[in-house]
Amino acid sequence: MDIPVDTAASLLAGSRTLLSVGLNGETDVVVARQRARQLARLLGFGTQDQIRLATATSEIARNVIQYARRGRVEFAVSSNRPEPFFLVNISDSGAGIPNLTEILEGSYESKTGLGIGLTGTRRIMDRFVLESKPGAGTRVVFAKDFPAAKRGAIDIAGIAAELARDLPKGVEEELRQQNREAL
Repeated sequence: MDIPVDTAASLLAGSRTLLSVGLNGETDVVVARQRARQLARLLGFGTQDQIRLATATSEIARNVIQYARRGRVEFAVSSNRPEPFFLVNISDSGAGIPNLTEILEGSYESKTGLGIGLTGTRRIMDRFVLESKPGAGTRVVFAKDFPAAKRGAIDIAGIAAELARDLPKGVEEELRQQNREAL
């Protein structure tokens, strides 16, 4: 499937933020992963898409911690489009990504990791935008289109209430969940 050519600004335009999580350490990566999966479930995504969204979120959030030390992840829904989507906006104010072209082409060999977080996320999402400037940080926005049966009105208040009731579990429980998903 071809990924639509978008900019971060065009994807974010008219979106409604559901939740924002600061990224300051590995524990926040786990929380972001849990919240991505939880929101995907609340928005009506199937199990496989919940796992894809959680995995992509944790991969990109982990990159933020590893390379920029801190950042932010925002979860939102588009509300003004014929084909609505759930989007994840992850940003930092780090040094930017050197070798970006090689990374996106798949020809870069990472010295610090597997080097597949960005390309893997790009492959499993319906929309993907990466903006990075030396010294000005990086923004990765990716989105999954809503399932056809779930394209009606979104109960933002209901989702907020559920998020408040169902707080993230501990790191160990999330790792067990992640292992179950991998199997």
